[in-house]
Amino acid sequence: MRFLGYIAQWRSAAKEALDRTAITVNFLCWLHFTSNYLCSPCHAYGVSMLPTLNVTGDVLLADHLSPLLGNVGHGDLVLVRSPLNPKIRLTKRVVAVEGDTVTYFDPMHSEASQVAVVCVLNGA
Repeated sequence: MRFLGYIAQWRSAAKEALDRTAITVNFLCWLHFTSNYLCSPCHAYGVSMLPTLNVTGDVLLADHLSPLLGNVGHGDLVLVRSPLNPKIRLTKRVVAVEGDTVTYFDPMHSEASQVAVVCVLNGA
């Protein structure tokens, strides 16, 4: 009879451990889904986004749904991967969307301004 008491006690402890494990796994699945598909925190710093963001850095909540739904517009901040180092995320401001005409100049190579029409590449 004493042995059956131990089995009942272990069964209770095992059930509690499985319940807590299930709660932890559910939380981690929710965290994975949220950070990969809905939104995720990121750290942005530098002088290029003054006065909107601090030089020392701000924590941003990056929305993953807006680009998929096409809700990115003028003045929005976007996170892009650096072409030189893909591990680095750059924070940039949208100045033009598809169909806009942009006039720009490069003071390092020319004093003349150039005009370009923004187009979106297939698959981008």
